[in-house]
Amino acid sequence: MTFPFAHKPAISRLMRYREFQSASPLSKHVECIWLLESGDQREYATPERILPDGCFELILNFGAPFREHKEVGRSELQPSRLVVGQMTQSVLVSPTGPVQLLGIRFAPGGSLPFFPVPPGELTNRIAPLNDIARALDRELSGRAYEVRELAEKIGVVETLLIRRMNAKEDRGASLRKAISEIVSSGGQTSVDRLAKDLGVSCRQLERRFVGEVGIGPKLLCRILRFQQVFRAVEQADKNWARIAADCGYHDQAHLIRDFRQFAGQTPSVLFEHLTPLAEFFTRKRRTSDFYNTSS
Repeated sequence: MTFPFAHKPAISRLMRYREFQSASPLSKHVECIWLLESGDQREYATPERILPDGCFELILNFGAPFREHKEVGRSELQPSRLVVGQMTQSVLVSPTGPVQLLGIRFAPGGSLPFFPVPPGELTNRIAPLNDIARALDRELSGRAYEVRELAEKIGVVETLLIRRMNAKEDRGASLRKAISEIVSSGGQTSVDRLAKDLGVSCRQLERRFVGEVGIGPKLLCRILRFQQVFRAVEQADKNWARIAADCGYHDQAHLIRDFRQFAGQTPSVLFEHLTPLAEFFTRKRRTSDFYNTSS
């Protein structure tokens, strides 16, 4: 899933990133389960930029903690089990040693059956799992650490999530078709029409999205259009005017404004210094197959 850019730092050759499709019945809620592994990364531990992608994540760290960099001069170590809510701005992180991460990437709205805290309360938050879902944290802190291999832990995590899913009502089903259309279109769809199809006002749709997805439908569209740029740049060779048009932007200035908000940089600067972690977690392809709209 990495982009074929030259002149990458040594860290890109040392990290191994893999994605796995989640087992049914989790597949309609979970976009994928991913693993990231490497040896000691302290030699390359410069802050790397993680970008908004429209998803909610549960991350289990079985290696050395990552450091999150905040304001100038401030940083803190992340907990070993954490929840990452919807992001509308980039986050800077760096490894402090060997990397062993297991992540559950929930599709937009897919986290509802698993966590007692509404997604809207976690937007732009990275929180210890124990603060959000204490029972799940307690189960994972035991069962997931009983098997040694990182890949074997996937089955343990899936079993625990399926158990929680079966015990709760699927509150997000009503919006799944609308979310699916937004995802499959790469954010290039009419929110007004989606509201009309659901028989609600745009304001009502906004409230439901914030409650069930963590961000409104128009903001989700913007983030997915932003993510489409990373795929389009391979085909247009950084012709920003063409890329802007292909990804649904009114003009190049509109694209640049979104990059400044979501990445904190212009597209030309970001792609000149795109780091391995940013590449691993950038969505080149999205699909609506995670949403079983027939149920």
